Amino acid sequence: MGVRVKALLKDFDQNAANVKIVLHKQYQHPLAASSKTVKQEAVKLKALLNQKLTYQVENKTYTLTTNDIITKATYLNHQYQFDTTALDKLVKKVNKNQSTLDKSFTFTTHSGKQIKTATGGSYGWRLSETKAAATLTKALISHQTSVNAKNDVYGVGYNTGGIGYGTTSNHGIGNTYAEVSISDQHVWFYKDGKCVFDASVVTGKHSSGDDTPKGVWYIMYKQRNTTLRGISDNGSAYASPVSYWAPFTDSGCGFHDASWRTNWSSTAYLNDGSNGCVNMHTSDAGTAYDSLTQYEPVIVY
Repeated sequence: MGVRVKALLKDFDQNAANVKIVLHKQYQHPLAASSKTVKQEAVKLKALLNQKLTYQVENKTYTLTTNDIITKATYLNHQYQFDTTALDKLVKKVNKNQSTLDKSFTFTTHSGKQIKTATGGSYGWRLSETKAAATLTKALISHQTSVNAKNDVYGVGYNTGGIGYGTTSNHGIGNTYAEVSISDQHVWFYKDGKCVFDASVVTGKHSSGDDTPKGVWYIMYKQRNTTLRGISDNGSAYASPVSYWAPFTDSGCGFHDASWRTNWSSTAYLNDGSNGCVNMHTSDAGTAYDSLTQYEPVIVY
C-alpha cells in the first residue's frame, strides 16, 4: 500500500490559502493479481517472449532472441520500460569487429607501401547502445522479424551520423579517397581505385607544431570563393581569400588554393608551411576540388 502523492498535492493546493493546513491521508491500494489492469499488463509482457529477429549490421547478420535484447521489462500506464543490459554484449562485439571510428588499419599507399594509419580522425562509425536498444525493443513490440542498424550508428566531427557506414571494402574507406603524404608533400585523388589526379602541396608548418593532422578524415563540405580567417603564429589575424575550399579536420584544416605562397619547395612545410591546411597551386586546386566529393575519406600520413 502506497501514499497517493498526487492526491495529497491536490489537497494541499486546495488549502494553501488557509492559516492552518490539514492534509488527509490518502492511500493507493495495490492491484490484485486478478485485476483487469494486472492481467492486461501480463498479456503485454508475454507478447515479448520467445521472439526472434535478425539485426543487419553492414554485411553481417545477427540472429537475436528476446533474451539477447531485454534483461528486464515492465509495463505500466500503457508504456514499456526496458533494461537492455543483455544487448551490451552484441554492441561491444560489433564495435570491436566491425566499427571503423578511431581505429588504425593497414593502408596501401600510392607506391604500394603499407603503413599504419593514425587514430583520432573523424571518419568512421560506431554502434550506439542507446540507439540499438531503441530500434530492437521497438522491433519486438511491433513483432518485426528483421531490422537494419544503419540508424543506430554515430560518428564525430561535422557530421555525427557515422560517415562510411555501409562501406566494407578497403578497411571501410572504399576505393574513392584522397591520400596526403606529409613526407612526400604530395596528394593523390582516387576514384573507384584509379588515381585521377595528383599534385605537389605544402602542408602544415612543422617547426611551430602546426602539422596537418595525421589520420583518416572526411571532406566536410565544399565551398567556392570564400575567405579563410584565423590567427597567425605571431598573433596577428589573417583573412585569406580562396577560390576553392574543402575542409576535412575538426580543427578546420582542408584543401585550398594558396595564391600568396611563393615557397613551394618539398621542404617548405618544415619552417614555412601553412597553419595546418594543405596548400595547393592555383593551377591544381580547381581540378582537385572537382575530383572531391562531400564525405569522401582523406588519409593523411
